[in-house]
Amino acid sequence: MTTSLFFLMWGLATALALPLLLPFHGRGVDGVPAFMAANALAVLSLLAYASADIIPPAAYVMVSNAAWACSAALVYVGVRQFFGLRPHVLRTTVLCSLSTVGFALLLYRNDSLVLRMLLYSVYTCVLMSATGVVIFRQRRQFQARGVVLYLLLAFFGLVGLHALRVYVYGAGVDTAVSLLQPSAWGLFFIVCGSVTVPGLFLALLFMIQTSQAEKMQAALTFDSLTHAYSRRSIMDELERELLRAERTGGKLAVLVLDIDHFKSINDRYGHAAGDTALRHFAQVVQNAVRSSDRFGRLGGEEFVLLMYDCDPARALVQAQRVCDALRDTPLYLQGLEVQMTTSGGLASYQPGDSADGILARADLALYQAKAQGRDRVEMAWSGRGQVRAGSGQMAAAPLALNEETAGTTA
Repeated sequence: MTTSLFFLMWGLATALALPLLLPFHGRGVDGVPAFMAANALAVLSLLAYASADIIPPAAYVMVSNAAWACSAALVYVGVRQFFGLRPHVLRTTVLCSLSTVGFALLLYRNDSLVLRMLLYSVYTCVLMSATGVVIFRQRRQFQARGVVLYLLLAFFGLVGLHALRVYVYGAGVDTAVSLLQPSAWGLFFIVCGSVTVPGLFLALLFMIQTSQAEKMQAALTFDSLTHAYSRRSIMDELERELLRAERTGGKLAVLVLDIDHFKSINDRYGHAAGDTALRHFAQVVQNAVRSSDRFGRLGGEEFVLLMYDCDPARALVQAQRVCDALRDTPLYLQGLEVQMTTSGGLASYQPGDSADGILARADLALYQAKAQGRDRVEMAWSGRGQVRAGSGQMAAAPLALNEETAGTTA
């Protein structure tokens, strides 16, 4: 009776994950239906042992083993679905069916407790190991490395427990007896199982929650269309870099970019082609700049590039590289080659700059670049001279005012 009560508590502890999985099922998260079914079957497996006093022995043993076999199979299928992989339903179903038939033969035809225990543990080792390998191979999908470690500990901890069980009963270290009247080793395995099985489903829940949280954070951090940084994140980064530059006397250059004649692409090829053009532009720019720079979308066809520790001359070279890269990388729409160019305004950090102030100067330089014929970068800065880059050229002209200006006049 005491052991049955223990299995009842074990089953209830395992069931705690089920209501927590329900909200994710409503959101359509891949793999969650399989996890919920696996959790329910694992609970059924444990409750079958808890009901041993009211269910015939052959019935509760078979129900418990078959339910766990299906539960382990569904965990494997669900994890593969969660990561967008082929679920391997057919091979998993075959393996689960063969194991269930094996349980039945070892119970009804040739009653062998030790062989049933070995089959149960070997089956668990195989499926939990396979699931752990899938998680390990997909570990880069998580930014939080602690999540992967917890998942691997949960799965391979269960593998280690059942591998030890195979050794203990297979090598004759202990005599196999019913779990309802366990030996010292049997009690050890029951206690460890009461931790690892609920921990397994809590690990799956943690995996789902972490994945959803990281996707939500990515949605706030990155623009969904171009995968450049979103306006919010790029503006936050600009504020931080301005504070750092003010504190340390560092250098920062801000390049505002606008795709030339973007409206004509939308009008001629449609808005879907316009989205393709935006993605193409973002990819070309990010390939052309330094990995340390941060590229974001301000809105529409306007983007901004933050160049850290970059003096005006070097920033101008970087800006010219962007123009050249876009000009040399044509876009293909509906089988036609579409030449894309960009205009830019470049401003360098000055003491006391705010985000709005430095962007306003860069914007003014951008307007000058468009007025000068597009496909060029105009630079605004304080000093006696001014540098201009356009279509592969750079020039200097004297200024009468000792203040930052944008572009030259034609």
